[in-house]
Amino acid sequence: MAVLSRSIYVLAVIDALIIAVTSFCTFCYVVHTWSQLFGISAIFLFSIMLILGMKGFYQLRKYGAKDIYLLFEGIFVGAFIAGILSAPIIKVLVLDLIILDLFLIFIGILFTRLIYLIYKTFLKPVKNILIVGAGQDGKLIAEEIQSRPELGMRVVGFLDDNMNTIEEEDSTIPILGLTYDSEAVIKDNNVDMVIIAVKSRMDSNILTDLAKGIPLGVKVWRMPTFYAHITRKLFTNKMAVNWLFYDYVRPKHILYSYIKKVLDIIAAITILVITLPVTIITAIGIKLSDFGPIFFMQTRIGKFGKPFKMIKFRTMYQDKVDESFDDDLEDVENNDKRIMPFCRLIRKFHIDDIPQMLNILKGEMSIIGPRPVREEVYEENKENIPFWECRNWVRPGWTGWQQVNEPECIPEERLGYDLYYVKHRTLFWEATIFIQYVAKVLTGRCK
Repeated sequence: MAVLSRSIYVLAVIDALIIAVTSFCTFCYVVHTWSQLFGISAIFLFSIMLILGMKGFYQLRKYGAKDIYLLFEGIFVGAFIAGILSAPIIKVLVLDLIILDLFLIFIGILFTRLIYLIYKTFLKPVKNILIVGAGQDGKLIAEEIQSRPELGMRVVGFLDDNMNTIEEEDSTIPILGLTYDSEAVIKDNNVDMVIIAVKSRMDSNILTDLAKGIPLGVKVWRMPTFYAHITRKLFTNKMAVNWLFYDYVRPKHILYSYIKKVLDIIAAITILVITLPVTIITAIGIKLSDFGPIFFMQTRIGKFGKPFKMIKFRTMYQDKVDESFDDDLEDVENNDKRIMPFCRLIRKFHIDDIPQMLNILKGEMSIIGPRPVREEVYEENKENIPFWECRNWVRPGWTGWQQVNEPECIPEERLGYDLYYVKHRTLFWEATIFIQYVAKVLTGRCK
């Protein structure tokens, strides 16, 4: 598949060289064989690049002052993990060298990021985008591009053969002509990329016009594919969901589902064991707060619409608990008077979700997947939002792709994230989602 910006890959290669060379030079004084030295460099390279990748530093993104801290945090975590993994090779945990390596890598990568921003802001040419189809889909992708200046793209206009669309056109982006005019429009506007945003199948005449009019070197994207690429959400139209179905029923997913279920059980047991002291304290604290029940159980919708009882630690006063309350949909401030004082910290670090490991062990949930909703919400959204039930093709999750990207969003956006997960899910990707979620929880940044 075509890439949006090769500069991201160049940046990744430069970062890899900085990490590898810096680690090689830093540890050459304490390691006396080439194989050990290359091994340590490889460990630091893999660990730091993995963490930076999870934090989105190898995607097209906006950069701000906060990213300096996030960059340091990523390098610190990666270097800390690499230091522990390298200890058996070095025979000792050399903290001073690890800290030195960490700071040298941070300075080197920060410097390359500053150079990259200067290049991107002042030197890199803006890509001109032409959209075929000025209807709802075309305008949606134009708005997405305009709202993301980090893409370095400018929509020059639309092509559209529908005269009614042209007459009623109210966009700030002009309609430059018909598909028959594509060759002249592309040439006159120095178009670098064409996005096909036509809802229905194009007839042979339109296809012929575009085939003749789009010269070699101009990249062509289908609107749903481009939309998913820049938003990390699935564009939920009929055609996209049809292709999602064929992807879902591929035979390889039988093996994937079996392995995932085994890993879910291992992860759930591990989390229950590691968090046992915290869960005991939580249970005692809740009981002593108002002498009510420790757990809050609520009916949620699982795979293929099957209801189940989801378990959470109760964090609200017994007389304030409402069966219709949905933590995954409602934004609750930490100072809400319904929340027991002891449980404010419990909610901040999502300790109240730990009992859902029991749902996972029962096979009702998974570690990663779309968050389950109440039956009333499921039925309402199924009625009003096309393809809503498709998110229930997989088991609901303890956390998911939407939670690590945009915890608070409208149901339509939530569906886009969930279907993107259903389409692209792999064990490795789910592991990165899990690590991102745990990191957010431990730092108190997860809503």
